[in-house]
Amino acid sequence: NNGDGTVTDTKTGLMWAAKDNGIHINWTDASSYCQSYSGGGHTDWRMPTLAELKSLYDPEIKNKRGYHIPKLIDTTAESCWASETRDEIGSRFNFTYGREYWLRKTHSGVGSALPVRSGN
Repeated sequence: NNGDGTVTDTKTGLMWAAKDNGIHINWTDASSYCQSYSGGGHTDWRMPTLAELKSLYDPEIKNKRGYHIPKLIDTTAESCWASETRDEIGSRFNFTYGREYWLRKTHSGVGSALPVRSGN
């Protein structure tokens, strides 16, 4: 915990927002949210990749909402949008089941935005 609304993963060196956007959101709005995020005094935030989200998944732990993600990160939805796309389809990683999903970018059910940036 960096004490400024961010968390640094000591394994990957990535810096994460300590909480997601707080509501269900579609892929396009999630991408915009991540790019315009300015937590911890940084402005170079982005939407994470599937691999980066997967690196947070741990079946042995649960956050306060019961998702398998470090306790220092508060996600309000079980899935977070990822940057990979296939035309009008966007990717999400699910922290309940540890799986990736592909849905229409306009879909907004049970998905949130969790900004990430390269450390330092």
